[in-house]
Amino acid sequence: MPLKPINTASRDELYEIGIADSLIHRLGSMKGFVVRHLSATRKYADITQDPIAAGREQQVDYVLASNYQLAGGKIRVTSQLFNVTSGQIEETYKSEKDAGDIFVMQDAIAGEVGNLLLARFATTLSNPTTKSGTNNEEAYRLYLQGMYLADRKNLALAQRAVEVLERAVQLDPNYAQAWAGKAYAHRAVANSIGRSVSIHEDNQKSMEAINKALSLNENMAEAHSTLCENKMYYEYDFVGAESACKRAIELNPNSPLAHQIYSRYLVSRGRFDEAIAEIRTAIDLEPASLFYHSLYGINFYYARRYPEAIAQFKRVIAMDENFGNPYFWLLMSLAAEGNESEAFELFMNGVDFDKADEATIQAYKRAYQTSGWRGVMQERAKRFEQSDEIYFRGAEFNAQAGNKDKAFEYLEKSYQRREMWMAYLQVDPRLDSLRADPRFAELVRRVELK
Repeated sequence: MPLKPINTASRDELYEIGIADSLIHRLGSMKGFVVRHLSATRKYADITQDPIAAGREQQVDYVLASNYQLAGGKIRVTSQLFNVTSGQIEETYKSEKDAGDIFVMQDAIAGEVGNLLLARFATTLSNPTTKSGTNNEEAYRLYLQGMYLADRKNLALAQRAVEVLERAVQLDPNYAQAWAGKAYAHRAVANSIGRSVSIHEDNQKSMEAINKALSLNENMAEAHSTLCENKMYYEYDFVGAESACKRAIELNPNSPLAHQIYSRYLVSRGRFDEAIAEIRTAIDLEPASLFYHSLYGINFYYARRYPEAIAQFKRVIAMDENFGNPYFWLLMSLAAEGNESEAFELFMNGVDFDKADEATIQAYKRAYQTSGWRGVMQERAKRFEQSDEIYFRGAEFNAQAGNKDKAFEYLEKSYQRREMWMAYLQVDPRLDSLRADPRFAELVRRVELK
């Protein structure tokens, strides 16, 4: 868990998150240990966080909860090892180091506590401990901030992450992890922006950042994972994408990011059983991730296992009803299964949430009363041009509405724009009405040509 300051009036990520990051890398190198990634644990930074509750949510056996105090140029860290099952503190470790050099201090504390845990569990190190990658404190601080922003699945925050990580690599041009993070943030922006904005620049900058990261450290799993995503979603180089995904997992088998990106790749290839196994592994590594649980349901949706998809999306909503991702996919799964009434009810909840005017609400109600779900899609297709949604979405609406020519027009535009969803062309149920058309086979050929 992130460290807690004794003096809560003076908080600093370099100590709270930075030392936790070093401990995670150290403990993750111990044989027989599976340690939760920083992306899973940094949300427990609240001073009042109960370690046992965090441990139960993360489905772990032990939690290492620490606090720190700065005094006289030194940092004192007290770490307590909680047994999640019993709720008891089994060990307490104390360390005091010179706080002058933040990176030397982080490594020293992680090494000392790690060695105590090695003895406690009678194990050894299985691989070298990963270093922070920079000696520039401000660059490291910006890296931690940028990765937090990029992981939030929000366009504005992803754009902010790009800015923050750009400053990090300006401060230290040889900071490989920050270059990999910058690539990831550009990828997040490209995945989120509407069709009125070109995605080519962000994709190209992402590739440039990946190449820089790998030139500095060719064995960085995060860079290979983002390379997989770029090759799959932008270059449509599916052979190269799988190679990069497999390399990421080879380099770090305990990376939830590597497994979830490979899962999405496998779905695009129609290899659903393998995809489901990979996303289950990602969930095992980060069990509290709402995004991963939602991806699990999406895998069922593409596999046309609609009852399982519906059940999974409802479970995610029960975990956090404010997490928006599963609602859309639940709606799609209900419609695909033929449960149009529940799909329409959920659809209208979304219309209300978006604060649509009364004319729009009545238009959708008339469409459903007249022509069922197909009518709703026809009404949705009419309104597409007034939105900034991606072209692939317009193709889906029109395919379901029976407007084949318009659907193909938007698919062509989606292909030219290099939208990520074209990678799922062969498996997306919403395009099933187009598959018998020769134009569909030709489009698939062009996407798969690489």
